[in-house]
Amino acid sequence: MYLWEWLAFEGRIGVDDKKPEQSTEEVERAVKGIPMATVKGSLSSTITDNNSLYAYNDTYIDVRTPHDEKRGLITLPLGFGLVLFIVMLAFCLYFFGHAVVTGRAVNGEVETGLDCILLGISVLVPLCSLYVYFKYLFRYLRLEAFTARRLIVRFNRITRKVYLLRPKNIGGIVALDWDKTQAAVDPSMRHEVLPGGGFLILSWDTGAVYDADGKLTDDFDGTFVGRTARNGAELLAFWEYIRRYMEIGPEAAPPPKKLLSKTPWPWLSFEAAWNILPLRGLRESGMWPMFVMVKVMLLPVTLIHATGHWISLLLCYEPKFPPSIENADKWPSPVLPDTSAKLT
Repeated sequence: MYLWEWLAFEGRIGVDDKKPEQSTEEVERAVKGIPMATVKGSLSSTITDNNSLYAYNDTYIDVRTPHDEKRGLITLPLGFGLVLFIVMLAFCLYFFGHAVVTGRAVNGEVETGLDCILLGISVLVPLCSLYVYFKYLFRYLRLEAFTARRLIVRFNRITRKVYLLRPKNIGGIVALDWDKTQAAVDPSMRHEVLPGGGFLILSWDTGAVYDADGKLTDDFDGTFVGRTARNGAELLAFWEYIRRYMEIGPEAAPPPKKLLSKTPWPWLSFEAAWNILPLRGLRESGMWPMFVMVKVMLLPVTLIHATGHWISLLLCYEPKFPPSIENADKWPSPVLPDTSAKLT
């Protein structure tokens, strides 16, 4: 689930470790040619919440990230491997302990000294396997399990900040200046079709990033926001919804008809796995029978994916912002936006 965020964070660390002039040059090369919009100026005459909001009120909106459906496929194989090694260790310890305490095997036969030595060696096999697992593989399992159940991007119009609620291994909790937000969108993308789905990317340069204690850091940051969009027009409309909420107010970006649920219901995992494949083109082009046939053929894979998705949710905890951010009282001199501004 957090693979792209983890890769982005690891890449950012690689840039941070270099000399300042080298870092600046690499960042400039990376963003060169990518159109970036600021919070001023409308890029779309329509708006959509893109079915991406966890919370909505007059103070803030909480938005999901685009990779929530892409989880479970790591949890199943790596999680099975972890359970297998733990079960092997438990059995080996039981047989070894029984032989040492009673002097006999589980089946009643008398154990020799050589038998006890071999049983002791057998304990080392799962122990060494677990050591290798936790040293090299557990970090990948934590991209989906034993971590925060979801990433949340909060847009607070009172403090004029964007808060990122993330685990520490992909950047942690940070606050960013809304007025310095840059969105990777461009009006020319209005007519683009995104068969595999596109998502909104926001970034902040140095001088706009604060840590969880509200201290300015010498760092840059970025995040992916919202559900994947079908086309460029939908992506622009989603960015416009966020921009109007922050720049004008709730009256310019009405609440969604339905907020996303945070309860890990199993049918929501099935829905996520069912909709993950980019088959919208078949469905929307009128080829409905083929769409249904492909979905039915992939149903066993979908069920396996949904099972892994649900297990990964159950193995995670529900994240919460710290009280200072929940109460919006940590950031000095909050400035309310001018609600009399025009929609454009």
